[in-house]
Amino acid sequence: MTITLDHVFILTEPGAPQSELLCSIGLIEGARNNHPGQGTANRRFFFSNTTLELLYVHDASEAKNGRGNRLRLTERLDDASASPFGLIVRNSPDSVDIPFPGWRYCPEYFGDDQCFLVGENSEIFEEPLCICMPQNLNRSNNVSQPENHLWSLTELRISVPVLSPSLPLETISKCDGISLRLNEPHKLELVFNQEKSQRILDLTPHLPLIFRW
Repeated sequence: MTITLDHVFILTEPGAPQSELLCSIGLIEGARNNHPGQGTANRRFFFSNTTLELLYVHDASEAKNGRGNRLRLTERLDDASASPFGLIVRNSPDSVDIPFPGWRYCPEYFGDDQCFLVGENSEIFEEPLCICMPQNLNRSNNVSQPENHLWSLTELRISVPVLSPSLPLETISKCDGISLRLNEPHKLELVFNQEKSQRILDLTPHLPLIFRW
């Protein structure tokens, strides 16, 4: 497998107040971002090997009419049956393969030669958005971010209410540490440190998210 998980996002209400629940267990929040042309902003938690991004729309007009309108974020938020998740992967540096069929999204907040590959399943609202990072985007932007360095993601379990996954979702599900559960309600479980402490933070109904560590 030439791709690995980079980070995951969850679409939330404006301001992502659910972040406070994560802070309540001792996690340190990183810097927030705005996304020009996409109409979104985020709150982020950096771990030793991944990032959790709580993503929300702060400008619905820009989200619907800007460069990122094909992501259909406002439509996903308005559809109770839609997946609120995004799975973002990286291709290996020496790979020239396109990991899955999709379309190029070159956001305003990247350089002119930097584009996401968005999986062709972006119109299947019951599935998460599947996105591959630009291969020429370095990780230096995250170097100064406060990391919850004792937290290492060892498994990501994602549930979707579909019987047969699209090719982009099936491809990402084959990444190390990712488990796909079909024909189940939307849910994301993040398992850290092989769940050695046997502790659980269940954020439902605030978010379809369960932390295990």
